[in-house]
Amino acid sequence: MFELVYEILLMLGGIAMIVIGLAIPEQGKGSRILNIVVGLAFFCYGFYLMFLAPVGSRYTIFFYAFILPVLLIVRAVKARKEAREQAAAQQFAAQGHPGQPVQGWTAPEGQPGPYGHAPQGQPGYPAPQGQYGAAPQAHHGQAPQGQPGYPAPQGQYGHPQGQQGYPTS
Repeated sequence: MFELVYEILLMLGGIAMIVIGLAIPEQGKGSRILNIVVGLAFFCYGFYLMFLAPVGSRYTIFFYAFILPVLLIVRAVKARKEAREQAAAQQFAAQGHPGQPVQGWTAPEGQPGPYGHAPQGQPGYPAPQGQYGAAPQAHHGQAPQGQPGYPAPQGQYGHPQGQQGYPTS
């Protein structure tokens, strides 16, 4: 009984490796050839044991022989998955990133800029906030002069820009 199961599994494993070697072109050429050759060997050996071996002949059953087809099939499936992921990544890179402006273009007014940040310096958007989201506070009636990590506001041509309600000098 075990002999019959062994012979059938040999032939089915061989057929599976042949089909995978022919059907998955994402593998390397060497991997495809290896799958087909090992698949043919498994199928032929199973066919020999089932139909051509003399009746009553004895042979040793090696269940370890089924590790190789499983490993080759898993490797072929992984190669196909990696090829699909790589093709999707290349297609994504070729199309650009959705929601981000094309290089050299700015986001239209009212639309978020790159990485979801609001465009800076456009009307209708607040100035950058201070540390932890708090707006910079004026101390003793003076305008804030720039905090660590925030440069002083610049106007046109790099000149300091006066803040609303405070004269420039």
